[in-house]
Amino acid sequence: MKLIGLMSLELYREQVRKLFEKRHIHIYSEMEIVGHTADTISKYGWWVFEKEGLPIYSTLFFAVVGSDKADEIMQDVANSGKDWGEHHPPRAFQIDVEKMI
Repeated sequence: MKLIGLMSLELYREQVRKLFEKRHIHIYSEMEIVGHTADTISKYGWWVFEKEGLPIYSTLFFAVVGSDKADEIMQDVANSGKDWGEHHPPRAFQIDVEKMI
């Protein structure tokens, strides 16, 4: 079993949902996240939330799936990432799940 996570801009939320649907992953979770770059504070100051256009609104999707499904999703993200934006393509990760009850 694997825990897969996909992070994408809010703009691409529907495309990520379609990836899960394409791979018949019907049980997953998603949550809104706020992204920052490593130089956010130095570039915009501590009160970054007051600046227009920042921060970057994103969505984190995650699911526990079999190894085959995880590999399929990872390959889908690798193949389609360029189509979703040069500067902020979706990111994906997978982690081994030792035990699940």
